[in-house]
Amino acid sequence: MDKSANTREHILDEATRLFVAEGYHGLSMRQLAEEVGVSKAGLYYYFKDKEALFLAILTQNLLGIEQIIDAARVAGGSSQQQIRRIFSDIFNRSPEQQAIIRLASQEASHLSPEARQAFRITYHQKFLDQIQAILQTGIDQGELRSMDPAQATWVLLGMMYPYFYPSHRREMGDPLAALDLMLTIFFEGAGKSEIKD
Repeated sequence: MDKSANTREHILDEATRLFVAEGYHGLSMRQLAEEVGVSKAGLYYYFKDKEALFLAILTQNLLGIEQIIDAARVAGGSSQQQIRRIFSDIFNRSPEQQAIIRLASQEASHLSPEARQAFRITYHQKFLDQIQAILQTGIDQGELRSMDPAQATWVLLGMMYPYFYPSHRREMGDPLAALDLMLTIFFEGAGKSEIKD
């Protein structure tokens, strides 16, 4: 990787950490330039403005998630096994990378309408629609009961959403144990099955 690419990656890494900590409005390009160790002009060489930088972070994160989903689908297995593999790998990512999922939904309102729409399309294509397709396959094959896969996707993510806050993760204990519980509840329910004589 050449020096220019290394600098760009360094900017993205530092900006990810700072956006998670400070939020979109809380972070200035001046502050970011100081943290990265480049001039503001140097920063603008790589990203035309804060919105472009934020979108690059969101897109990079989605590409990482897409790779996780692709690997799970190639590995095969039931839809439950694929979902479990995907979210185990997401939960094994760094807290900052996980927090980007939460940051995307919280901070996207600060983007221009065009940027927001472009990100929304990418978010659906690379993440939501992929999870929905795996659930739909499980429904079609009789592995899962009949349900709206889009709604089920949002329910599944809603259960996991608190764990995308680094501070919440510290309070909630082992995230992989929690993930196992969440997926068990999602796929099997929380009610006790009746024991028949």
